[in-house]
Amino acid sequence: MASLADSLVSSSSRRLPIRVRPDLEAKKQRYQGRVYWVVKDPVALQYFRFEEEEFAILEMLDGDSSLDEIAEEFERRFPPQSIRTEELQQFVGTLHRSGLVITDAPGQGDQLKKRRDERVGKELQQKFTNILSVRFKGIDPDWILNLLYSFPPVRWFFSQTAFVLCMMLCLSALLLIGVQFDVFQSKLPAFNTFFAAENWMLLAVVLACTKILHEFGHGLSCKHFGGECHEMGVMLLVLTPCLYCNVSDSWMLPNKWHRAAIGAAGMYVEVVLASICTYIWWFTEPGLLHYVCLNIMFVSSVSTILFNANPLLRYDGYYIVSDLLEVPNLRQKSSSILTRKAAEWCLGMEQQDDPFLPQRNQFLFATYTVAAAIYRWVVVLSILYFLNQVFEPYGLKPLGQAIGAMALWGLVGQPFVKLFKFFKVPGRLNKVKRVPLLITLLVIAGVIAAVATVPLPAYVYCPAVVHPRGAVSVYAEVPATLEAVLVKPGDRVVVGQELGRMKSLDLEVEIARLEGEVAGYEAEIRSLETVAFSDETASSRLAQVRESLAGAKEQLKKQLEDAERLVLRAPVAGVVMEPDYRTNRGQDPKDLAVWEGTPLKPENRGATLESGDRFCRIGDQRSLEARIVIGQDDIDLVLEGQAVRLMLNQTTDLKYVSKITKISSEELPETPPRLSSLTGGSVATETDPSGAAKPLSPMYEAIIPLGDYDRLPEAAQQQHDLLRVGLVGEAKITIEPRTLWQRFWRYLTRTVNFDL
Repeated sequence: MASLADSLVSSSSRRLPIRVRPDLEAKKQRYQGRVYWVVKDPVALQYFRFEEEEFAILEMLDGDSSLDEIAEEFERRFPPQSIRTEELQQFVGTLHRSGLVITDAPGQGDQLKKRRDERVGKELQQKFTNILSVRFKGIDPDWILNLLYSFPPVRWFFSQTAFVLCMMLCLSALLLIGVQFDVFQSKLPAFNTFFAAENWMLLAVVLACTKILHEFGHGLSCKHFGGECHEMGVMLLVLTPCLYCNVSDSWMLPNKWHRAAIGAAGMYVEVVLASICTYIWWFTEPGLLHYVCLNIMFVSSVSTILFNANPLLRYDGYYIVSDLLEVPNLRQKSSSILTRKAAEWCLGMEQQDDPFLPQRNQFLFATYTVAAAIYRWVVVLSILYFLNQVFEPYGLKPLGQAIGAMALWGLVGQPFVKLFKFFKVPGRLNKVKRVPLLITLLVIAGVIAAVATVPLPAYVYCPAVVHPRGAVSVYAEVPATLEAVLVKPGDRVVVGQELGRMKSLDLEVEIARLEGEVAGYEAEIRSLETVAFSDETASSRLAQVRESLAGAKEQLKKQLEDAERLVLRAPVAGVVMEPDYRTNRGQDPKDLAVWEGTPLKPENRGATLESGDRFCRIGDQRSLEARIVIGQDDIDLVLEGQAVRLMLNQTTDLKYVSKITKISSEELPETPPRLSSLTGGSVATETDPSGAAKPLSPMYEAIIPLGDYDRLPEAAQQQHDLLRVGLVGEAKITIEPRTLWQRFWRYLTRTVNFDL
């Protein structure tokens, strides 16, 4: 009977019925000074990188050679290296699982189907765990790209001359915005206006079109540098259908700068498009073209900065950095380095050298993995928060919950699945050393305890506006035209002093009519009194006329009182201050009586003031308070007596410290004009049919006094003198200390908005 060793020798000497696929394509390249071969599977459109020794073994698989013959040939080509039969068997198994070799042995169909089912299952799982970016394979766009690239302007666009000119265009657009940033900011619509439901369709169309151009940029640049593109499909990017173009064939190019240029081509197209649209948007009036260009600017800039250009996400920036560093599969190798370091430091597991991992700057690669994971959390939670803000006003909360659940599973569940698979490997738990494991568990327990129990200072940030304290408002009591303004802000007035005059033609006509009516009744009464003793009919008529006269006099008295109210007088002594700023949005701009700003402005002479419109305020300009607008999400954290630090936008080097003295229990009925997003403020606001500025979400008001001027030290009085009514800023409220876990859970529930 043959021994086990004889059997092994016999099997390794027999013909190996496995051969390399004849349709594979291979290109020789250099990475970090070492020779590698990149092999392309033209059917599956998959790419593999082999060292020179590995590629030599792949070529030796001709279906006739045995394992012993391959080992001998390997040692002849690459002395003094040697290879064992077991190592060859493992490598051939890897090649077979990758689909790079074929065999005539029976039962291969079942194995191929099993691998396909596993691959499809993994792809489906990835779609559900990365719901914000889902890909669906489509067509072979090679003929479309060949047709487009045949046009000379398209070929010229990817030339060096065109690149330099386009970068100059982009730089000029940036300079235009940078030099006139205040004007640029004033031209932008409010957040809730830009992301309102009526703009969703336009935004989705713009996103889809720009991403189509982005992907064609990748495909055409790949053609430009000699590569191929055989896959283009549909991608759902933040619920918006877009195209994607697979340009993995760029890995076959030997020049790393060409590969990086292909990775950057999509951003190149978008940035040039955004620059052109910047000029069009800047020099056009509001209209369809104006808003389309604004949407293109937003989509192109945000997607480029947050996603495409960022190497922490697996988009264009990631592949560019991977090509320039000459480290293919940067994410996987960085993760492997972090895993190996964690296993060595935390579990005491000895690690064998891996020649396929970068040997230098391993700490930076591990740090990259941590940074990428943190940034992915930030991006996903930010997108979920954004979607929640957009969906909530329209009752689409369940959709946001479903998206959030799938996205969070990808962030939270997948790491635990990988950890389970790591320890599931037979024999791995036996390699764990107790002391490092115990220390690691103690550190983890300490961190969890600190996160859950140690309270840290916490703050709520709210917009604020300076307001006169105890000031008396002067209102228009009668609808009339503003004829004259006799004071200006800062003037000191006494009780009863005239502040302004209004004029009402309707009131004057009504007074004249009533005066004539009274005179007529009085004349008729005198006439009737002369005949009333002899005429019973006249006597009866006399009583009726006297009653009518009394009614006319009463009406005339009221009209004269209204006429007296046309003269606006100071109810108290003090300093004249402007009322809240008013916007005329929501009213017909063709109406000549429409006014904007405050009635004290010279341009508002002749405007119509309605009953209840505030003309001015009168009070002590040194007695001030700040009114803070607190959102519904934060109002439960704010209490009376909590310390507040106010920093004004106009004086960022000065801070005013006070305490909350009053918190309104009712929702704010109208947004303070200075804080409204309609006038450049930070509170999201919409205009109702009456022209009032209503906050989009429930808001509450709190009051903080800004000090008793007479009791302040001299230095504080000088600082207080810089305050002016209407200045806006940010209030930093010191709330009860909160643990990191409380903060995270609150943010998570507000972002994902799960209601169980």
